[in-house]
Amino acid sequence: MSNTTNTNEPEYINLPERKAEMLCCVCGALIEVNPSSMCANCLHKTIDITEGIPKQITIDQCKRCKKFLAGTTWFYCEPESRELMTYLIKRVKGLNKLKLINASYIWTEEHSKRLKIKLTVEKEVFKNTVIQQDFN
Repeated sequence: MSNTTNTNEPEYINLPERKAEMLCCVCGALIEVNPSSMCANCLHKTIDITEGIPKQITIDQCKRCKKFLAGTTWFYCEPESRELMTYLIKRVKGLNKLKLINASYIWTEEHSKRLKIKLTVEKEVFKNTVIQQDFN
């Protein structure tokens, strides 16, 4: 007698899983399927998450004592200090809708009356699609 049993069950073959792919709707590059139907490069070019956030604000500083006006009180901060950066970030309206990743000063001439900062922010624009952008 033989040990082989004759079962009429089908035999399954395990194939490696393949992710669904599609073409980007803008440039035609082959990408994994995502809600935007765009590749990362096209997504960065077409969506501006910083829209509606002012790129320039005015702050008041005393010419003599170099103090800054916050509401109704004057306070002193060292140039390019953490305290000054905190004050500047709080003054940018609409920034609370985004996640702040990084903030840094951009060098300007010492005699210049301008303070420039570079902010890196991110926001989820589609399900599981996060965009990160820099703006000055």
